[in-house]
Amino acid sequence: MRITKYIACLVLGAIFFTSCEVDYIENPNEPGVPPTSGLMSRVQKQLMNDTRDEWFSGRMALLWVQYWNQVNYTEEDRFLYRETVNKSGWDDLYANARDLKSIIDINTDPELKIDAALDAPNENQIAAARIMLAYIFQLATDIWGDIPYYSYGTNNQDFDALYGDEGVLTPQYARQKDIYVDLLKELDEAQAMIIEDANMINGDNIYNGDATKWKKFANSLRLRIANRIKDVEPDLAAEHIADALAQGVFESNEDNAVIYFENSALNGAPMYRAFYVENRTDFSPSYSFVELLKGNRGPFGMEDPRLPIYVAPNGDGFYYGVPMANSNDKVREYKHESLPGDVVLSPTYGEVYMEYSEVCFILSELNGWDQTLYEEGVRASMSKWDVESLDIEDYVNALPPASEETVMTQKYIALYMQPYEAWSEIRRTGYPTTLIKPGETYTVTTEYYNDEEVLDVMEQTFTFEPIVDLDVDVPTRVKYLLNEASVNSVNLEDAIVNMGGDEMDTPLWWME
Repeated sequence: MRITKYIACLVLGAIFFTSCEVDYIENPNEPGVPPTSGLMSRVQKQLMNDTRDEWFSGRMALLWVQYWNQVNYTEEDRFLYRETVNKSGWDDLYANARDLKSIIDINTDPELKIDAALDAPNENQIAAARIMLAYIFQLATDIWGDIPYYSYGTNNQDFDALYGDEGVLTPQYARQKDIYVDLLKELDEAQAMIIEDANMINGDNIYNGDATKWKKFANSLRLRIANRIKDVEPDLAAEHIADALAQGVFESNEDNAVIYFENSALNGAPMYRAFYVENRTDFSPSYSFVELLKGNRGPFGMEDPRLPIYVAPNGDGFYYGVPMANSNDKVREYKHESLPGDVVLSPTYGEVYMEYSEVCFILSELNGWDQTLYEEGVRASMSKWDVESLDIEDYVNALPPASEETVMTQKYIALYMQPYEAWSEIRRTGYPTTLIKPGETYTVTTEYYNDEEVLDVMEQTFTFEPIVDLDVDVPTRVKYLLNEASVNSVNLEDAIVNMGGDEMDTPLWWME
C-alpha cells in the first residue's frame, strides 16, 4: 500500500495548527508516511478554505441563496457559474476525501497502526475520518446528485471512488439514494466505535481531541441527513432520528463544530483573505437578505439584532444590500450597498461545520413546529454571534408563532455564511419566500446624503433576469464537470440517465 504524500501541506498545517514528529524513510526530505495529526489538521482547515472562499462559495451558493450578491459582475448571480470553479470544487472535495482515507489506511495497516495508536486509539482515528468523510460526501451529493463515492464499511462495488493508489481514474457514480443510506450507516457505526474516555485524534482543531463531542457531531450530522430524506425514506429516517437523539446530539453552542483561523494574511479566514489580501471586494450582502434582517421583507416585521453583525453600515451609516439586476451595467448604477460585517470578514472568523441552533430548528420541525425549540434555536444563533442577552429576549418575545415559514426562515438567517446547507434547505422546503425570484421587478428605496450633505431619497427599479433559463426559482443542482465526458464518459452517461438529466433544474432524489 502506498500512502499519498502531502509534505508541503503537512508542513504548513504543522506550522499553523500543531507540531508533530515525522518518521522519515530513506529520503530525509520527504515523509514516507504522513502523520495522521497533520492529515486531520490539514483537512479541517483546507476543506473550509476550499468550500467557503470567494470562488466555490462566493461565485455559486452564496449568491443563489441571496446571502450576498455581486456589485460589478452579475453572471453568477444569474446562475451562469464558471466551469473552472465547478471543477476546482469537485477536485478539492475529492482531494480532502483522499487525505481522510489515508488516515483510515494508516490505522488499519498491520504495521503502521501500531505507531499511530501511540497518539490516539486506532478506532477513534478511523471514526473521526469516517465522520469527516460523511460531511464531505453529503456536501458533494447535494451539489451534483449521483457522484463517485467511497465508504469504509460497505462492500458495494459502486462505492469505488477512492480505491487504488491515487484513486481510480474511472469511478462508478453511486446513486444518491444509496449514498444517503450509507452515510447514515457510516455515521452510526462511527459514533458507536468511539472510545469516549480516550483522545480522538491529534491535530484536531475543532474539538481538541474530545471524543465525546465528536460523538455528538456524528449524531447531529445523522439528524441533519435523516431529516432531509424523511419524506422519501420515512421509516429509515425515523429510525436514525430516534437513535441519533438517544445517542446524543448537540446540546449547546459549546458543542458547535467550528474551525477558527489565524490573525494573519497567510492563514486568515477565507473571506478575510478574499477581501483584504486578494482585494476581491466584489460582494455585498444582498438586497433581499438585508431587507429581511431589517424587517421589511418576510414574516417578522422587526429589525433583527444580527443585522449590524452580519452587515456593515455603508458610508452614510445605513444598511443596504446590493439589488439583483438584469445586467452588469444596471447593478453598477447602485452605489449605496453595505459590505459584510466586520466579524464575518475577520481573519479569525470561525467557519461552521454544524451548530446547535440548526439542531434546535430540526427538532422544532420534527415536533410539529414546536415553539420552545424554535425560540431556543433563535437564542442559540444570536448567542453564538454575541448579541446582547436583553436584545435576544426582546426579539424572541416579539416573534410570531412557530410555523413552517417562521422556523425555516429563522433557520435560513441562522445558517448565514453556510450557503450550501442553506441552499439544500431552500430546495427541500421552498423557504424562505423572501428571495428575489426570476422575472421579479421591484423598487429599491434608498436614503443617502447628497453632495450638499442633505438627506435625500432615491427610488430605482430592478428586474432579476437569469442568464440560465430554469423551471425553478433557484438551481436544484450543479451540472457535471465537462471534462468527465472525456475521462469517464461511460459512467457519466449512466449517471445522467439515472439522474433523469444533467441540467441545473434536474431534481435530486430527495426532492421527489
